[in-house]
Amino acid sequence: MGKTHVADFDAWRENFDQNDSLRTEHGQRGYQIFRSSDDPEDVVVLFEWDDRENARKLFESDEMRGRLADAGVEGQPELSYFEQVS
Repeated sequence: MGKTHVADFDAWRENFDQNDSLRTEHGQRGYQIFRSSDDPEDVVVLFEWDDRENARKLFESDEMRGRLADAGVEGQPELSYFEQVS
């Protein structure tokens, strides 16, 4: 799961969609996007990955950090890892 604040949701979403193939190459299987009802620039993305380590490596890479900055992500995204149990 990634939680972040963006400067402009529409610009962020366009960038997010353009980076889908990069995430897929690194093991992304799917995602869901949520926006806060109180602040539409607060975004949570629930990702599904083939392997936690693949996700971690991608989001810690300089390439992804640059792409996040280009997308208008403000600050460092809050990343958490969960396992589905049911």
